[in-house]
Amino acid sequence: MNPILQVKLQFSNERNKQPIAPRNLRSFAETTNAKIDALIENLNAVLRYYRNAPKIIKNIIIDVNYNNIIAKSNRIRKLLKPIRKKPNDMVVGARFSEAPEGEENHIITYYVDIQTIENTIKELYIARNFLSDKFNGKATAKNFNKPNCDIQYDGYGLNEEELRNIIIDCSVVESFSVPSITHIPDKESFLVTFYRTELPLSSLLEKLEIDDIKYRYFFYGDDTISVTKDLYNLLIDRVPYLISMVSSDLSKITLDESNKERVSEQIRIPDPANEPTIGVIDTLFDENVYFAKWVENTDYLDYMEQVASGNVLREHGTEVTSIIVDGPRLNPWLDDGCGRFKVRHFGVCAEKISTARLVRKIKEIVIKNPDIHVWNLSLGTDDEVSRNFISYDAAILDELQALYNIIFVVSGTNDNREERSGTLKVGSPADSLNSIVVNSVRRNGQPASYSRKGNILSFFNKPDVAYYGGDYDDRIIAYSPETGEEEVYGTSFAAPWISRKLCYLIDIMGIPREIAKALIIDSAAGWEYKQSLYKLKELMGYGIVPIDIRKVLSSENQEIKFIVYGTSQSYRTTNYAIPVPRDKDNKYPYIARATLCYFPECSRFQGVDYTNRELSLKFGRVNKDDRIDDINDNVQDEYGAYIDERKSRKEFRKWENTKFISKILKNNRPIKTYGERLWGMTITSKERLSTKMKKGLNFGVVVTLREINGQNRIQDFVRACTLRGWIVNELDVQNQIKIYNANQEEIRFDE
Repeated sequence: MNPILQVKLQFSNERNKQPIAPRNLRSFAETTNAKIDALIENLNAVLRYYRNAPKIIKNIIIDVNYNNIIAKSNRIRKLLKPIRKKPNDMVVGARFSEAPEGEENHIITYYVDIQTIENTIKELYIARNFLSDKFNGKATAKNFNKPNCDIQYDGYGLNEEELRNIIIDCSVVESFSVPSITHIPDKESFLVTFYRTELPLSSLLEKLEIDDIKYRYFFYGDDTISVTKDLYNLLIDRVPYLISMVSSDLSKITLDESNKERVSEQIRIPDPANEPTIGVIDTLFDENVYFAKWVENTDYLDYMEQVASGNVLREHGTEVTSIIVDGPRLNPWLDDGCGRFKVRHFGVCAEKISTARLVRKIKEIVIKNPDIHVWNLSLGTDDEVSRNFISYDAAILDELQALYNIIFVVSGTNDNREERSGTLKVGSPADSLNSIVVNSVRRNGQPASYSRKGNILSFFNKPDVAYYGGDYDDRIIAYSPETGEEEVYGTSFAAPWISRKLCYLIDIMGIPREIAKALIIDSAAGWEYKQSLYKLKELMGYGIVPIDIRKVLSSENQEIKFIVYGTSQSYRTTNYAIPVPRDKDNKYPYIARATLCYFPECSRFQGVDYTNRELSLKFGRVNKDDRIDDINDNVQDEYGAYIDERKSRKEFRKWENTKFISKILKNNRPIKTYGERLWGMTITSKERLSTKMKKGLNFGVVVTLREINGQNRIQDFVRACTLRGWIVNELDVQNQIKIYNANQEEIRFDE
């Protein structure tokens, strides 16, 4: 086995020097007079609706129904453009149309004033006249696009750029409409999120004359309240256009409430020493179990919750923690080589808890415990996540991970229905993008029968990975305070194993969380993902993580595996001089793969356009044009290359915060070199919102090169990197354990 190498690459920061290409109609697009007439009628209908609606807010909330999944650069630029602002500045939401998966289109919601809509109608009439005069009522790519188009634009009251932008805008817009909610959970209480306007939420409710005593609503954040069904019905009747999202307000864990006798057992376990600590947020913990010394327990309950909880069973939380502390002793076949871990356990509920209350507690707990880097969360909802927005609790997890140096491991939730038809989508917070979401498999590697599926927001790859969590007839062992060692199953018991591995990587091996997450995903995907495992990605993510931590921290003899850690601080972060060894024929005898992970800030109010920042990865040979021949054939950031947004999201995982790319050679022949040019890596950063990020974004990349002839070339790679002045370290497990132990020693000074 070869060790993993830590290579400290020297990255360069490059500004975006690509010239701005002229904006043209897409090759298949067109704008006709009939289309403009229809859009004018849509806008007039929107104005009529708001003239008859109660005057609650200052401006108008309007949906732009696009005819495709649209890139930010292809959104409308002149339609709905306020004076001295851009339409993108007015975006308050984004969702997908109600169409089968793969056929959905963008619906983007804007908040604009009446004058802007009236001006847009006038400009559409002008564009219609221009279209009639110059293009006989129909603009196509053939007769409109530059540089072939030579048309005079004078005499219409709008300049050339404005007229062209209106015509191109019309080609990507299907219609305008008033927003409306289509999917309502069948529950008694909801979390309702409103579109952002100039009115604070409290002022909005005051204008609606809604009494908080009568309707019992509670504020959660700047734009969200918890409401009863009666209040929801009132809101949907009076201001349906103001409601952006509706979701269930209940996180529940199903407990076994059958009568059980406590089993008295004498199980020996050493006292804890300097082992690292994992945070667990779950149901309550029983302090009478044999491993109680390993657990710092807090019943994180409000007074009324304490009164209501009484002598409830503390099984679930105790069982989850038992796996983190002593899982390998309970399940010898799952011995991962990570040892034992201490746990700081926060019991936040007895059986069920409102989502909003859970979120409040999670924020308080994380902020008060900054020394914990890995948090296990095995709670979830029965309801399926929405196809159009991230759940409230998942969004808070993403926010915390963007702000702090932590990572959540979240269970993928179980299908607890007695009778099943089809496969349920995962429940919240398993739609958290920054977290590692874990689904369950049987001992033979097949998905558990209770598995629920991704994807999230139509294309984000969730769950991330799968692990052994048992099944009805194929269970694993956890420790119950009622019955002792008990056979269990569920994603709740798969997630703790991944928490163990992450804590080992981060706290013992000293690996940044971005690299640790990438190593977990890369080890699950291996070489099989692109060939076969992707077919099960909705149930198993990138695959099953190896049991033994040594398989995560090493590679085969014929492989060179190295990790790179950096910070994106500009448009492009680059290195074009990675010295990949060549064979005797001066060729590269490798297949390759790479995994990128980062923790971006996100905006829930943006709906399906959730992540604020995109990092795009390219890795491969540097060709004769000084560009990278990417192993994933990614050309979306190349000048002059047009890649459809739908294709970019599907094939290149655009906007996703985990990128897995690989090159599998069918004929296993070495690939040519380009003279003295080496290999390169680029990280390209793009912003979603108009406001720019003010700080760098850390990223981690795991690269694996597999020599197709079975030769071990790792020392050649180390030597070549060292000659270039780069620092190369082996991730030596035993050495890192010694370093960790030394750092944990308590120093006592003589008086």
